[in-house]
Amino acid sequence: MNLLSRRVSALALAVVPFLGCSGATEPVCSGPVTVTATSAARPTFAWTPSCLVDQVYVEESIAPSAGGPQARWIIQSRVTGQGAPSPVAYGQVPLSMREALTAATLMSGHHYRVGVYDSAMTEIGAASFTP
Repeated sequence: MNLLSRRVSALALAVVPFLGCSGATEPVCSGPVTVTATSAARPTFAWTPSCLVDQVYVEESIAPSAGGPQARWIIQSRVTGQGAPSPVAYGQVPLSMREALTAATLMSGHHYRVGVYDSAMTEIGAASFTP
C-alpha cells in the first residue's frame, strides 16, 4: 500500500464513526402532529411530538377566484425519512433538507398556511398564520 492509500484509509477510518451522527435524535414522524407558527415576518414553525418531517410547505391563502393558494416556500428531505426536526425558521434550510422553492417575502397582514409531510408525502399537520 503506498503512502497516499494509507493516508486515505486512515482518514476514512477517522470519519466513519461520525457518518451516522446527524445530531438529530428524533424519530421519523409516523402520525398526526400539532403544528404551530409564530406571527413574525420570518416565522418559526414547530410541531409536537418532535419528530423528523420530510417536507415543509408554506402557501399563501388566496381565494379560488384569484387563483387559489400559492406556494411561497418548500423544503424537502435530501434522504427520505431523514428530514428536519422541529423547529424550522422560514427561509432557513436545515442541512438535512433541500430547497425545492426559494422562500418568498411574506407580506404583513396576508394569510398563510404551513403544512408538514411525512416520508409518504402525506400531510400530517398544518397551521395558519398571519405575519
